[in-house]
Amino acid sequence: MTKPDFMMETYIRCTQDALWHALTSADAVANYDFLGQSARREGDTLIYMTPDGFETLHSREITLDPKTRIVTTFEPKWEPDAKTSEVTYLIAVEGEYCKLTMEHRGLAHDPSSGTADGWVRTLSGLKTWLETGQPMHFGGDHLWDAQEGEEA
Repeated sequence: MTKPDFMMETYIRCTQDALWHALTSADAVANYDFLGQSARREGDTLIYMTPDGFETLHSREITLDPKTRIVTTFEPKWEPDAKTSEVTYLIAVEGEYCKLTMEHRGLAHDPSSGTADGWVRTLSGLKTWLETGQPMHFGGDHLWDAQEGEEA
């Protein structure tokens, strides 16, 4: 396996079932996506969209090892001809916490061009939602211009 282009780890006080559900359920996305997006499931693919329906990302499940490992594609739809990459989520139970490791491979750009910030916001939102039950968003509308298809 190749070294990830970007990796992040966090500890979340939740059950393994809750974290698995949050990462695989289209309904859960709206509670922690930093852009305030929702998602819908079409077969093995989660399709992320802004409140006005602009599709931003397709994430197709490649491997599911129940409650421990998810491998998905990362297919950006906000830029034409964007390269598809791969994301792996690893879940390990440590007492009352789950250690979540996210590894992103095959990025076309340096992660500092925005990908790293997006992951930090997304996983922070996930942690906040699972630990408090309160949805977390970073403002959504002012961060995304769906008409232009570019981050602000």
